[in-house]
Amino acid sequence: HLTPYDVLEIASMIQGEAQVPSENKLVSAVIYNRLHLHMTLGIDATLRYGLHIPPTESLGPYVDSDNPYNTRKFPGLPPTPIGNPGLASLQAAAHPAHVDYLYFVRKPDKVHHYFTASFQDFVNHEIAYGYK
Repeated sequence: HLTPYDVLEIASMIQGEAQVPSENKLVSAVIYNRLHLHMTLGIDATLRYGLHIPPTESLGPYVDSDNPYNTRKFPGLPPTPIGNPGLASLQAAAHPAHVDYLYFVRKPDKVHHYFTASFQDFVNHEIAYGYK
C-alpha cells in the first residue's frame, strides 16, 4: 500500500546506503521487511541527511535525536526523500529482493554490507567489525 512518492523515498534511502549496485535490492528488501513488521528502519543515511552529518563523523551522539529524519527512533518513512536516487535505486525500490533480511552492517571495507535476518548475528558482526 505504498504510493509512488513512498517508493521514491525508499529509493533515496537505497541510494544513500548502498555503495555497490549488487546490494540495492537487498537494502530495499530490508526496508520493506522492516516496514511490514512496523520496525524502525534504522537507516543511517536519513539521520545524516536530517542533521547534515558528514559520512566521516560518528552518529553516536545523535542516535537519540528528535530530528524527524531519525529512522532509528521514529517508525515509518522519513518526511521526504533524502536525495536524488538513480535509476538502479528506483528499480530496486520497485522490485526488492525476496529475502528475509532485517539488518545490515557495513563491512570493514566501508563499501559492502553484511545482511542477516538475526538481530544477534547483526550485533555479533557489529562487534567483529569494531562498531561496538
